[in-house]
Amino acid sequence: MNIASNVAILIIKLENIKFSYFDTRKYEEQFVNIINCIFSIKSLFFLFKKFSKLFLIISFFSFLLSSEIVQSKPKKILSENYEEITSTYLDSKKELEDYIIDSGDTLFIDFYPAKELNGFYAVNEEGEIYLPRLNETNVRGLTTLDLEKLFEERYSEFLISPEIKVKIAIFRGIKVSLSGEIRYPGKYKFPAYKSRSYANFSGVSEIQNKPLSIDTSIDRNYLQNQQLLDNQSFYKKDDLDTNISDLIKKSGGITSKTDLSKIEIIRDIPISKGGGKKKAIINLNEFLDKNDKDNDLRLLDGDQIFIPALDKAYFDQISKSIIRGLSPRFIEVQVYGQVENPGTIKLPLVGTLSDAIDITGPVKPLSGKVILIRYESDGSISKQKIAYSANAPRGSKRNPYVKEGDLITYTNSLFGKTTGLIKEFTAPFVGIYTTKELIEGFGE
Repeated sequence: MNIASNVAILIIKLENIKFSYFDTRKYEEQFVNIINCIFSIKSLFFLFKKFSKLFLIISFFSFLLSSEIVQSKPKKILSENYEEITSTYLDSKKELEDYIIDSGDTLFIDFYPAKELNGFYAVNEEGEIYLPRLNETNVRGLTTLDLEKLFEERYSEFLISPEIKVKIAIFRGIKVSLSGEIRYPGKYKFPAYKSRSYANFSGVSEIQNKPLSIDTSIDRNYLQNQQLLDNQSFYKKDDLDTNISDLIKKSGGITSKTDLSKIEIIRDIPISKGGGKKKAIINLNEFLDKNDKDNDLRLLDGDQIFIPALDKAYFDQISKSIIRGLSPRFIEVQVYGQVENPGTIKLPLVGTLSDAIDITGPVKPLSGKVILIRYESDGSISKQKIAYSANAPRGSKRNPYVKEGDLITYTNSLFGKTTGLIKEFTAPFVGIYTTKELIEGFGE
């Protein structure tokens, strides 16, 4: 019997005692039972006191065990979300599988077992490279995989079981077109750049430092390709390829109605895969929201990009694009005419006429309407007369947004023009009168 039950029995017995003078026998039995309960509780108390240290140790370890179980629960949850990485993760993404070789590219070709033939081979204006034994060889329109197969077939006549690998050492400059809901659509050029693996190609230093002997095919190849390499000193110094984000940045950034979730890319298909064009839809919102670059695809020469427009303007994406570097922070416009400080000024990306006035100073008295001259996306020049109002809402007809390169002129009003005409007409008479007064003053 435990302590709690003994205490409960004691309380019940105390409550049930009837101090009756007429039933002494029953009272004695109840009293004896109470005494027995008290001795039972006393014995349990001494037993607890004797083993109190043991009880404390057991309680301490029980507490540690329960806390460890509680702490292990998050670990179990994390282990459930863990995905094991397999060796397939190391496989190439084959991003350049469809890269079409053309003039301006430089290839690094690895010949096995003839390592002495390893070197850089620049593609000339005719789309050809000069190879040992094969001499002028057309490579335009092919991929690196195509060249490896064709070269192994050709060099099997000279080498035993050749294994040839072709890599792009220097990527040519690219030209891409951009249209749709973007600030400045059009055709854009990006310079050539070295591959990040340029310094890792085997045999580079030996080929570049090779002394020329007299009239051998290898030496002619070295001389011709070295001259082409020397002419390609214009490549990008930062060793960076060109992605969709780079194109958007160069085109002036996005607008409040740019739909980044449905970017359309049209790309050429290599000859070995049938030729023609292919189309893909890219969602770049993750790049804007989380800086996730998975969909920020690399651009290739000849790509055509179209960005659609949203049904409703979304101004929050402008600030996000500035943070991510997709859009510039400021634009430059030129302000002339009836203002205190005319000239070229910087405005925020989403700036208005009122912002321009705040920077150039107040408009002079007797000023008239504002003339806004702008290059449109199709290359034409537009000229708008605006009845400017400082109290008009931002982006309205009377206080429109401005763009990079806009020309803004504050003209004279009709009254101002009349006043100026009168001033010019009366200026000679004022001069004659002033001269007459001056002569008369000397005469006196």
